[in-house]
Amino acid sequence: MNSTNPTIRPMAVGAEVLGLAPGREQDPAVRKMLYDAWLAHGILLFRNVETIEHHLALSRVFGELELHPLPFMRASYEPLLMEMGGDKRGQAYVYDETDMRLGRIPWHRDTAYTVDICKGAMLRMLEVPETDGETMVADTAMAYDDLPAEMKTRLDGMEYTTSFHAMDQSWPGQFWKTMRVATAEEDPIGAQSPSRHMDDGPEVVHPVVMAHPESGRKCLFLSPKDSLYFLGMERNESDALLRELSVHMRNPKYVYKHSWSVNDALLWDNRRIIHAAAGYRPEHRRWAVRTTLAGPMRTGRYLDPAVQDAGLPVAMD
Repeated sequence: MNSTNPTIRPMAVGAEVLGLAPGREQDPAVRKMLYDAWLAHGILLFRNVETIEHHLALSRVFGELELHPLPFMRASYEPLLMEMGGDKRGQAYVYDETDMRLGRIPWHRDTAYTVDICKGAMLRMLEVPETDGETMVADTAMAYDDLPAEMKTRLDGMEYTTSFHAMDQSWPGQFWKTMRVATAEEDPIGAQSPSRHMDDGPEVVHPVVMAHPESGRKCLFLSPKDSLYFLGMERNESDALLRELSVHMRNPKYVYKHSWSVNDALLWDNRRIIHAAAGYRPEHRRWAVRTTLAGPMRTGRYLDPAVQDAGLPVAMD
């Protein structure tokens, strides 16, 4: 086994881990180096993670793993992996009436529609499309730091609601004006794919600003895709504020856009980072798997106190 320690190369947002030989993550000193780097940067990029076993072992450096709450997302060969793309091809969507894409996902924080958000996730690419398919991550600690003092005061103690819901092209914080499912003529393969209806879950309340439980850094804790409204605010005012903050959070100075190579693995701290997927053309393929780190804290509560073990939205075939 190569005994050389890896090095951490800071990027404008996040950092890349260089020279990590498989198995070296088991060394306690290396584990601490990696974990400290993750807390410092929020995002770590690994190259040449070539096996499921290495993916799982590397993920466990940063916490216990959990099943994704939506069962149909789990890989049949390893339930701790969430599988996206590949043979699980869904319907294409048409954005702004010109751009047809698979796998486009707006800015969000994983499992923000639950009271216990996950701690983080590691996404690994198995098959790269010929063009496009990038993943974007944004640092909400940096975004909070740059807020004007009066906005920080305004947001102090404020709460917002989330719920699992279908993507809506008019939702505050989206990055397209219109969105629709592609027709059978536009996407014949997608028209034959099984559809999964997702019922909205119970509304969950989270703080707008959260101090990171380990670093103590304050973060804008919004999830633009899942956010509904701010508590105690008129809806028009709430939507305007959500749009303003969503635009601020995805300012290019806080964003890293990753163009994938096979066996790249991108790790993000879900308590600090939001992310989005650019999508890719329907004639191409993209195949990725992801681990999910179990959350160490309860950040939210149900809006309706009567809702306790309501469970999560389920897929209806």
